[in-house]
Amino acid sequence: MAVWQFQIELVPKAVAEANSLRAGMVLTEEQRESVVWWKDQRLPVTLLRDVEKMLPSGKTWSKDLEVLGSLETSCLTILREGESLVEVQFRFDLRETTIELLETAVQFSRDLQCWLISEGGKVIEPGLSALKDEIRESTAFQFVKDPLSFLSRLK
Repeated sequence: MAVWQFQIELVPKAVAEANSLRAGMVLTEEQRESVVWWKDQRLPVTLLRDVEKMLPSGKTWSKDLEVLGSLETSCLTILREGESLVEVQFRFDLRETTIELLETAVQFSRDLQCWLISEGGKVIEPGLSALKDEIRESTAFQFVKDPLSFLSRLK
């Protein structure tokens, strides 16, 4: 993933709540990986069509990975193991992401009754304002906002 990309993971709200999670919590990587988020879940084709209007089907290297959009810029990735759904994520290229794309991601998340988990592990209720706030706090945003300053802070 490129430094200018921001990624969020979608997780079913019911599964999160069943694991005593709530919006605002920050999860460790171990906590995130210990939950089987998508067991016995399906993605309705009609909802995927709405996303495909903004992010047409893209190229992938694996039969288990479906990509809408481009891995190089903005996309929705759907990872499966055989017929089982494993992971659903949006990736945004902050050099060119539009509000319309963010709104599409938020609506898709709401329609699926999902919460979002940021790169830093923060659990977020799907909303444009909350998503924009999380983006503003990301390293991807800091890089896009001022690449030289960002790079000068790296040691």
